[in-house]
Amino acid sequence: MNEDECSDLQQYEMDALAAIYGEYADDTARFEYSSAQPVSGSVEVEVDPGVAQQLIEGIDMSIRHLPPIKMSFTLPPAYPLRDAPQIDVSCCWLDGQAIEAAKRQLADIWELQQGMGVLHSYIDALKYDILASVQKATIGSSSNDRETIMAYDRKQKRKEFEAQSYTCAICIEEQSGKHCLQLSCGHVFCRSCLSSYLGILIEEGSVNQLQCPDMRCRKTASTPVTEAEMDELLSPEQISRYRRLYEQRKIDGDRSRYAWCPRAGCGRGVESDAQIDRLCQCPCGYAFCRLCLRTWHGPNFCEIKSVQKIVEMYIQAVREDESSVKRLKMEKQYGLGVLQKLLREHEQEHASIDYIRSSTQQCPKCRFGIEKTYGCNHMHCSQCDTHFCYLCGTLLNKENPTSHFNAASSGCNRRLFEGIEGTAGNPEEQIEDDNFNLMIRLAFDSDDE
Repeated sequence: MNEDECSDLQQYEMDALAAIYGEYADDTARFEYSSAQPVSGSVEVEVDPGVAQQLIEGIDMSIRHLPPIKMSFTLPPAYPLRDAPQIDVSCCWLDGQAIEAAKRQLADIWELQQGMGVLHSYIDALKYDILASVQKATIGSSSNDRETIMAYDRKQKRKEFEAQSYTCAICIEEQSGKHCLQLSCGHVFCRSCLSSYLGILIEEGSVNQLQCPDMRCRKTASTPVTEAEMDELLSPEQISRYRRLYEQRKIDGDRSRYAWCPRAGCGRGVESDAQIDRLCQCPCGYAFCRLCLRTWHGPNFCEIKSVQKIVEMYIQAVREDESSVKRLKMEKQYGLGVLQKLLREHEQEHASIDYIRSSTQQCPKCRFGIEKTYGCNHMHCSQCDTHFCYLCGTLLNKENPTSHFNAASSGCNRRLFEGIEGTAGNPEEQIEDDNFNLMIRLAFDSDDE
């Protein structure tokens, strides 16, 4: 046996296979090899779509194409006169048992044709005999295998699509499939029209309306444009704007699940923990309460910073509807017992303020509160030495304070002693207790507002 003769025979066989199965020569198989010693290469045998449909029948996958069966080979120096080629068969939709059966069938061919080039016979066996013996494709549990099959199917469908012509439903012009895109709903548009349509919606901020522009789909709003389809049509800037607006709509539209991280410089949207109520854990590391947006405080109720504001909000929620969502949310956030206690204190405070308003008068100059328990209506403020009328608050002449009550044009004419109860005691008594006077100021300040 002469190795040079084997080398020549190998080269003849490679040239013949390249002529038959080389690029653009045959759609049923793809052949490539390296002439470096030892000679090696591979053949990918395509699966006819009709055969593929039979093999995947009953499998819950919307595919029409199966990836090819690949045969890799290495030719030893003594091939083909003495030694068989080293063969490996691989296919993501054939199980190990089927692959071993294919290898045995190829080995049988070598036994019958030893001394001759057998690669062409191997390819024919893969294309016809071995495929015919497979009853059903086996889609393994590996996610990689599934993705390989789906990616190949998409690629083949795209090739078929680009070979056709379509009428764009927007510009009503016939376009090659290379310049069109078929949405998941099946409607076809030219890429230029669809890109402009989606770009306008994103620019306007109408991210919830990014769906098929066909009227039938728009009526049902059931066919949103997928992100994979956007990637083919939009610029990176448009996609970035879409994602930012979509995230904002999603979080602002469902505050029962989402919140914005309050940490300075962050501001990410965070989904609350599914197991621990109200807990939000931002990727920046900050854990906070979804309701009050403060540092996570465990199962304790949210701290109330502005009592008056919370009480007013709760009163309004109760008045609107006793079973309102707003009311229930506040009770969950701050606690029903806490809110009821604040309501009682609020009512008591208002009762005190009402009493103060009805029984006191403020100095018109310094606004110090004065209560008149008995005596005339000429008041003297000990804080700023101002004289004024208790009935109308008018400033009085210090030298002749009673002239106000004697003037015929005055609304307080002859009313100096009006409202006197009792016959003895100091004519005016001022309440100077700090706490009580504070209540007086609050009462009258609220009127001014």
